[in-house]
Amino acid sequence: MLQLYDEKPISIFMNDNDQKIRVQFCNIKMKMKMCQFKHFNQYLVRLSKQINDGTDVVDLLLVKDSLNISISLNHFLQLSHAVRIVMTEKFDQDKIIFN
Repeated sequence: MLQLYDEKPISIFMNDNDQKIRVQFCNIKMKMKMCQFKHFNQYLVRLSKQINDGTDVVDLLLVKDSLNISISLNHFLQLSHAVRIVMTEKFDQDKIIFN
């Protein structure tokens, strides 16, 4: 297992035997191919642009079974930061812009 990011409450890792990225946050567990992880990063970036002073909760629409979840702004920012760190450090995405 290759640990890509591990700071409570978020864990991002890969298993050696398959090349899927696993993301665990709150009580959600997701398994994605690398291309799906990149799309997930883009989705989080788009959502972060919609945050304003009155935002307390962020709604995520996860593809499997059209699952809608609401997470606190703090957890969303932690998740978004973790995904960007992995994209930058492990997948050589050269541009990283923090809100």
